[in-house]
Amino acid sequence: MLDVIRTLRPQFLTVRGNTSPHDEEAGKVHVSVDNGSVVPLEELRNMHANQVIEIRYLSVAAAMARFGGAAREGPVILVRTTAK
Repeated sequence: MLDVIRTLRPQFLTVRGNTSPHDEEAGKVHVSVDNGSVVPLEELRNMHANQVIEIRYLSVAAAMARFGGAAREGPVILVRTTAK
C-alpha cells in the first residue's frame, strides 16, 4: 500500500522535518488504520491495496486536533479498510 500512495499521492508523504530534538518521529507522516491508534508510516508496507476502501490526508493541524500528541506534530494518513 505504501508504494501505491508513493505513486498516486506522493504529496501525502511530504515530511515537515524533525520538530523536536527529543523525538525522532516528530514531524513525520504517520498513519491510522480504521480509526485505530497512530502508527509509523511503515505499517502500510504490510497492507495490500485491495483491502483499502478510502485514504484521507490530515494536515498537521487537523491531525493534532483529532489525535493530540499521538500525531507527533506531523500529518496523519487515515486508511479505511474492508476488514472490520
